[in-house]
Amino acid sequence: MDFLNKAFEQIKDLFFSMTPGSRIIAGLLIVVIVASFAFLFQGGMFEHDAALLAGAAVDPADQKAVLAAFAGEGLDDYRIEGSQIYIPRAKRAEYVAAMVKHNAIPPEFHESMEDAVDNANPFESEQHRSDRQKIAKEKDLALVLRKMRGIEFASVHYDVEDKGGFPRRKVYTASVVVRPLGSEEIDQALVRSIRNYVAYSIAGLSSEHVSVTDLNSRRTYSGDTENPAEDAYAARKQFFENSWQDKIAAALNYIDGVNVTVNVELDPKMNQREERLEHGARPIALLTSAQKRTESSKVPKEGGRPGLAAQAPNQQAELTTAPARESSMEESSEETASVTDKTLMLSETASLTPQQVRVVVTVPQDYYAGIWNKQNPPALGAQPTTPDAGVLKKIEEEVKKSIESQVVTLLPPQPPGDDPYPQVHVTSVTRTDQPTLAEPALADTAILWLGANWQTVAMIGVGLFALLMLRSMVRSQPDEPKIDNSIRLATPPQEEEEDDAGDMSGMLKKRFTKNSPNLKDELIEMVREDPDTAAGILKNWIGAAS
Repeated sequence: MDFLNKAFEQIKDLFFSMTPGSRIIAGLLIVVIVASFAFLFQGGMFEHDAALLAGAAVDPADQKAVLAAFAGEGLDDYRIEGSQIYIPRAKRAEYVAAMVKHNAIPPEFHESMEDAVDNANPFESEQHRSDRQKIAKEKDLALVLRKMRGIEFASVHYDVEDKGGFPRRKVYTASVVVRPLGSEEIDQALVRSIRNYVAYSIAGLSSEHVSVTDLNSRRTYSGDTENPAEDAYAARKQFFENSWQDKIAAALNYIDGVNVTVNVELDPKMNQREERLEHGARPIALLTSAQKRTESSKVPKEGGRPGLAAQAPNQQAELTTAPARESSMEESSEETASVTDKTLMLSETASLTPQQVRVVVTVPQDYYAGIWNKQNPPALGAQPTTPDAGVLKKIEEEVKKSIESQVVTLLPPQPPGDDPYPQVHVTSVTRTDQPTLAEPALADTAILWLGANWQTVAMIGVGLFALLMLRSMVRSQPDEPKIDNSIRLATPPQEEEEDDAGDMSGMLKKRFTKNSPNLKDELIEMVREDPDTAAGILKNWIGAAS
């Protein structure tokens, strides 16, 4: 305490020994120092210069759990910028510990399925296990969809209906709800991607049974084949139109302001399969067989000599000499196996192929004037001239022919004998001047800048005010009168000493008057300003008193 008292007394004596101007300047400097420390403390200690989770993006759907974890631990020194959360660098461990404590770490892919498998219980029912895995799969699918570019929120639900019968049949249906970023709406390409992903992730589910609902546009894209947006013809037509439009626009990108519109007519036939079998004109013998058979037989003449005498008993045998009957037969057969040339032709035609493509190209009128100006640059220092209508018309015809030739090469070939150029129509339009946006006024810009940098401006103002006060106090001190020593007469030494003593006595009397605030302070100030003079005065006082 004695040290503090001495320090306080020293500061007090120093303050009272200062002039009023010095006191004001010292006070202002103390205010500036305190304010500087305050700004340094606020900007340095609580600076949000560290991204949560090493800069990993936190989806809006996961930010709710993260912010709830921070609120549960009383942590509020953070800010949110899009999908990033910035926290104080010195408190990173506290923020991460709060997320771990409240289970608010953003999930990763397949984490839900892994938890469902790890938490399996042999005593749970089959239905309970199936429902738990179903919910885990829905969470996993929704997490993957949220990671798609342009999707802020996603939810997936699917169901299975057992139709029974023999054989048993199951019907799978799924519904997906998404909310794009901001006020955007999902397009057909994104809808198809979502439906295909969900359909291929669930076995037995068809993409036609997956509906996608857009929360921003409040539209539901179902698998209804009657929906024009889901029609195969409309989808294929749009695909070909976009493809040719991109190709033609890329070929004509040297024309500033060109516009390309494409219309494609498709062959309405779906997949057509044709099979044809043709036989050759000349057969080819593969196998030939021939058979020939000949038979001959001789039969003696039947019967003997007629009459009773020849039939009487005990007659001597007689040999007949009559000729025998002879017969012969000859049979032949021939077989030949032959085949002809066979040609089997199978042809399959692609479905919904482009049948006719028409293109409209719009060129601004000032493009032709630009070509003429490049071909006829004005002389140095001369004013540019304006071309006449005939010259511009000729340039326009040349440009149109060039565009038609380029576009026709990108289109499908026409049947022989047809003119391909009617497919391309080139027209010229007058460009409409776009209204220029008014630049912000200087006062508005200054106000915005001042609102963002008022703290720096205030500190500079305080510093300048302190410098001006110091300058004014220094300039307000009276200058000592200059004495011209060249015209002053010499004074005897004794009189000079008496004059000095008289001047000192007068000065002391003048300074140590009743109007002085404090004799002690005045004496201290005089000793500080001129110690030698003060010592001489004190010596004279002591001598006079003795």
